[in-house]
Amino acid sequence: MNAPAPIKILTACAEKYALCCALGEMEIQWSVDMLQNYAEQRGLVVELGQDKVQDVIAAAFIWARAFSAADEAATEDASSDYAARLVRDWEMADSRDAWRWTGAPRPPAAPETKQAGVYKPAASTVEAFFYVVRLGDPAYLAAWLASHPTDAPHLIRLYEAKYADVA
Repeated sequence: MNAPAPIKILTACAEKYALCCALGEMEIQWSVDMLQNYAEQRGLVVELGQDKVQDVIAAAFIWARAFSAADEAATEDASSDYAARLVRDWEMADSRDAWRWTGAPRPPAAPETKQAGVYKPAASTVEAFFYVVRLGDPAYLAAWLASHPTDAPHLIRLYEAKYADVA
């Protein structure tokens, strides 16, 4: 069995070191120095020349950077695809936004519905009413209620609720 040629070993080691550098596991300077030392110890610099050794090492690093860049691009595409799918799924689940994906016409905007709240006079008005009641002057109370026509029905209900047990 023949041992692999030193140039094949250099190429394989250069590719492995270059990938490790691209992944941040090794320093580039250290890797290149180790590969250069290997080439010198095996006589590749004398046999092939320094330029050829540097070409082999550089080719591995160019390949590793391209491989790493492609991997990063694939990761970015996957994450941006995920975000786009997530937005699409949310919009499809909402009947107000599903038209963006289904091709259906945009639904008309729903009119805002205002709920009629239960009318309640201000606390100061309620206190003033009971003050006028405590004065015991029916004519003044009638005039006061006449000047508060919106509040009068509610105030009378409050009076009846408060004094229902007294009668």
